[in-house]
Amino acid sequence: MRAKRLGRIRIDDGKLCNQGRGRRENAVGPYAFDDALTGSSITCDYPGLQALMVERSDEPITCTSLFFPGCSLINYGLPLVQSVYDLLKSAGEVDGISLLCCGKILQYEPDGPAQRRSFEAELIEQVSARCTRRIVAACPNCVLALRGALARDERTQGVEIVALPLLLAQMGYHIDAGIAREMLNRELAWRHPDWYDEGGNPTEACEAPESLLFMPHDSCPDKKTGEFADGLRALMPEELLVEGEKVRKRSVCCGSLARAAGKTELADSQAREHGQDASDLGASAIVTACVSCTFQLMMAQREVPVFHYLELLFNWRIDWYHADAYMKLRFLFDDSLGVEKQGQGARNFVGLGGEGAAKEDA
Repeated sequence: MRAKRLGRIRIDDGKLCNQGRGRRENAVGPYAFDDALTGSSITCDYPGLQALMVERSDEPITCTSLFFPGCSLINYGLPLVQSVYDLLKSAGEVDGISLLCCGKILQYEPDGPAQRRSFEAELIEQVSARCTRRIVAACPNCVLALRGALARDERTQGVEIVALPLLLAQMGYHIDAGIAREMLNRELAWRHPDWYDEGGNPTEACEAPESLLFMPHDSCPDKKTGEFADGLRALMPEELLVEGEKVRKRSVCCGSLARAAGKTELADSQAREHGQDASDLGASAIVTACVSCTFQLMMAQREVPVFHYLELLFNWRIDWYHADAYMKLRFLFDDSLGVEKQGQGARNFVGLGGEGAAKEDA
């Protein structure tokens, strides 16, 4: 079953991606993916991820290179998962995809260290069994977690973990400055309806800046290597960036780590600090290379809007204001699931692969 797509990817001579023209209605699911590491076929609705069907196959299939989008992008931007996967696969950069969680979040569950070790042991087995030698990861947390896990076994020590934004830049893609300005202008007009009249003309109350600038925010797990920071800046038009002091190795957490640990007041305070920094720099928005950072900074501060670079690259805005406070789905191996589904507001884990019924609805 083929996943429904946003629309045709248009690639210009200058390697610009434009998909969906910013309209969310083009992104309605269902979406279907064959998971290379578990042998499962997953079909789920979007938006909402309400309906899920998993069809299992126990026969391992070789996949030398795969795309690993990570839980945040799957839950908040499933159409972008499909778009990026299509792009990478058509270019011969990947052979398959896996919707698995990287396992990092398990450390915040009861008996977390044991749960995470169990998951990572199964991950090593499946990566080795499928002869995977290269994983393109969209999330900086996933890059760090995958490298740490796979390096502990001689069978998977040589697996290359590639940061998605750096790869896209190396492939020759870049964000169109006009599209970035247009998306930011739409966001500002939505936030400040008194700035423009019905004809789109500025009113006396308009305080729109003369130049639209984005302040980059670099994620904590990327501090050591700077791959996502490098990729983000290579993709963004230089004239749209304004750099603050808290970048790269000096970056400060957006608040996601504190929120995962249940420290919501600290998390929100950290996010508000970044919004104020952007405003003080004269930036009209923040741009990130981490979906978790984008969500936290969008929801916990109102000083400036926040964009993930993939939104700008594909000209498609995630509906952050209607995103749930907790992600609905995280995929684990059946054998390492170990976490029962809980009530509303808790993390839901869905098992993939292994023995069991042919179909599972969640």
